[in-house]
Amino acid sequence: MNNIKYITYTDVQNIVDKKSYEDVIIFLSGPTSKNTPLSILRSHDVITVNGSAEYLLNHSIEPFIYLLTDARFLHQRRSDFFKFSSQSKFTIVNRDVYEESTEEDKKYLRENCLILKSFYKREKGGLLKKMKFSIMAKFNKNLLIDVPFSTKKRLVGFSKDISIGYCSCHTVAYTAIQIAYSLKFVRIICSGLDLTGSCQRFYDESKNPMPSELSRDLGKILPFFKFMSEKVQNVNVFNLSNDTAVSYSVIPFIQPSEIGKRKVKVNDNLDHEIDFKRKADSCVN
Repeated sequence: MNNIKYITYTDVQNIVDKKSYEDVIIFLSGPTSKNTPLSILRSHDVITVNGSAEYLLNHSIEPFIYLLTDARFLHQRRSDFFKFSSQSKFTIVNRDVYEESTEEDKKYLRENCLILKSFYKREKGGLLKKMKFSIMAKFNKNLLIDVPFSTKKRLVGFSKDISIGYCSCHTVAYTAIQIAYSLKFVRIICSGLDLTGSCQRFYDESKNPMPSELSRDLGKILPFFKFMSEKVQNVNVFNLSNDTAVSYSVIPFIQPSEIGKRKVKVNDNLDHEIDFKRKADSCVN
């Protein structure tokens, strides 16, 4: 698909310029998302995904970014996608969503959305694929990737700059974190990062059910979060969920009351060079 115009560095900087706060809430689909106080959602930039956007809009909260990486959602809930996209400041979709769309929808996506490029379709591959990523990571400081040469093992990675691409891992949450990091948010706070049980979504899907594959893919997902925690310098991610499959040693738990104590608007000198460890330690329950 050579006609795809992927998100660029300039696009990323444009989004950065439109930020209102230093911290971001990633509003996901896990049941615990509904426990996040509306006051917190109203006082932060919010990245939301799939059908979760409806909850925000129903409470008069404009999403900062609406993110979609599951092409099934556009197929089965097309009118909802256009509603959520039109009422969000920015919409980001991945290449899969674009490629599996109708020509009519592709036109809309090109004109109204930003399109993410994934580095790979599957985490497994042959020797040439593994050599390619090893070389890419060696010469690009914004791509962190561990490429095992065993064909039985899966690669894990993290992109610090979504304008070069992103590393997928079977959950939109990981994509959203890479986006948030690229946009230089100081704290990235996940709401609804549960991944427990059958991984049900909190919103009603009775009309257009899309069975979750997260529980099946959990063994593939968790190593990515661990890799991020260990390898991404200054990553500052927290989890509001009190019912999660992601260890708090990997993504620390944070109380809603701790978020409210530090509601800071964006300043001109925002970067990733502050003392993240000190801030993390003060927020972990």
